[in-house]
Amino acid sequence: MYNFGYKSKSRLDTCHPDIRLICNELIKIYDFSVLEGHRSLETQARYFAEGKSTLDGVNMKSRHQSSPSMAVDIMPWKKGTNAFSGHEKDDRRFYMMMGMVKAVVARLKEEGKITHSVRFGLDWDGDDTFRDQTFDDLPHFELV
Repeated sequence: MYNFGYKSKSRLDTCHPDIRLICNELIKIYDFSVLEGHRSLETQARYFAEGKSTLDGVNMKSRHQSSPSMAVDIMPWKKGTNAFSGHEKDDRRFYMMMGMVKAVVARLKEEGKITHSVRFGLDWDGDDTFRDQTFDDLPHFELV
C-alpha cells in the first residue's frame, strides 16, 4: 500500500469528497501524486495564456475553480522517472492510471459510496477513442 505525501494530501483536501474517496482508494493499489485540486482565477488565467488550458477562467470556468474543486490533476509516481518526459511510453502510464481510476469509480458507484461519474482529460467524450482529442490533459479527471 502506498501513501500520500504532505503536498498531495493538502491538495487533495481542496477537492470534492467523491474525488477524495476515489484518490484514497487508488493510492491503496497505485502510487501517484496529486498535482492540483482547487485552482485560483489567477492560476487558471496563466494556464490559459500558456496554452495549458482551453478555459480562460472568466467566460469559461474550469471545474478546478469550484470550491471544493470538482477536478483534480494527478500523475503516476515512480522514483527516478519523469511522467512528463513527452516520451510515448511515459504517457502510457497516465492511460494505465486513469484506467485504474475508471475501475475504482465503477466499484465505488456500485457500492453507493460516490454519486458522480468522471470525465478524463485523455478522453473528454468518454468514447475510449483517443485520436479524436484536440486537447490532451493526461493528469486531469473531473466529476460529472
